[in-house]
Amino acid sequence: MRRDTAMIHAVFDVTECKHSDTPAEQIMSAMRATAELLGCTIRTQVIEPFQPHGATCVLILAESHITVSTWPEHRLAHIDVFTCRAAIDPTQAIKPVIEVLGGQITHAQKVTRFSPTTKRSGTGPGRAS
Repeated sequence: MRRDTAMIHAVFDVTECKHSDTPAEQIMSAMRATAELLGCTIRTQVIEPFQPHGATCVLILAESHITVSTWPEHRLAHIDVFTCRAAIDPTQAIKPVIEVLGGQITHAQKVTRFSPTTKRSGTGPGRAS
């Protein structure tokens, strides 16, 4: 099911990562597979390795972004998927990343985001009264 007009923002805590020290390039490869499953267009990527270990990987999409940050010393990773298009649910789409890390999703949250076509009523931050 394609959701072309919805803004989808999903965040995941992944714990008990058996492979949390996976090389960042392998994580990025799994992220590219996730983007493909979502039906998104990849624009560029950034890998920021940390010393002595861990990394933050960012995949910039035409439709927004996917990020993965790892903490091998805690066997922990955080995944953030934000897109205005998804061919499948992000929970299904991140399976390649979960497999590469060897962890399990212990917390998932979908964040409500306004899209350019969202009808808003009333006043609030950034809204004129």
